[in-house]
Amino acid sequence: MKRIGILGGLTAESTSLFYNSLTRLYIEQHGDNGYPEIVIFSVRFQHFFNAFKQGDWEYCAQYLASGINQLEKAGADFAVISANMPHVLFDDIVKRVSLPLIHIADTVAEAAQAKGYKKVSLLGTMATMNASFYPDRLSKYQIECIVPDEPQKEMVHQVLENELFKGIIKEESKTAYLKLIHELKERGAEAVILGCTEIPMLINSENSPLPLLDSSLILAQTALDKALN
Repeated sequence: MKRIGILGGLTAESTSLFYNSLTRLYIEQHGDNGYPEIVIFSVRFQHFFNAFKQGDWEYCAQYLASGINQLEKAGADFAVISANMPHVLFDDIVKRVSLPLIHIADTVAEAAQAKGYKKVSLLGTMATMNASFYPDRLSKYQIECIVPDEPQKEMVHQVLENELFKGIIKEESKTAYLKLIHELKERGAEAVILGCTEIPMLINSENSPLPLLDSSLILAQTALDKALN
């Protein structure tokens, strides 16, 4: 059984959600508490986010790479980044580390293909929705990725940054997200990618008008499968 490394702190909410998902998936599927060994290195989110907003990509990539190197020193056999946004820097991070990494968008693309989806929508931080890593990796599976328009992106991002990143849940924000998903469905989306690990705090399979591709849950399953095989 392999030891899983988690680069966390991006944010604290996403890290705890990811850890809980990973361990609960094992218990649900195997019926005991024999889940793999897990090591977590939690970076300082504000420190990273300030540099990210300033566009200091070199520093951001090096900072996250240093965290992954700490995971390797702690004995991890491979690692995942428990948040979507840092995957904007994934290729730059990979160049700085020797520990194998799993890309969250690859796992989501494989899950979308398995469901037979041809057109999916994406919700996440502004950086994630504006980045190419989801559309590019989905396109390899002949899946189109659509994103909200600019005012909608701003609404999604502000709820994340001002509320969910801090563990704050507001009913009006849930209503706004659900209205947006209805509009994305009208644009032809067959499913919606929850491309920020805090979004499930508002949206779930019971209230969503579209099927969900929960990126955190999908990545957790992939990491679990890799650790067990």
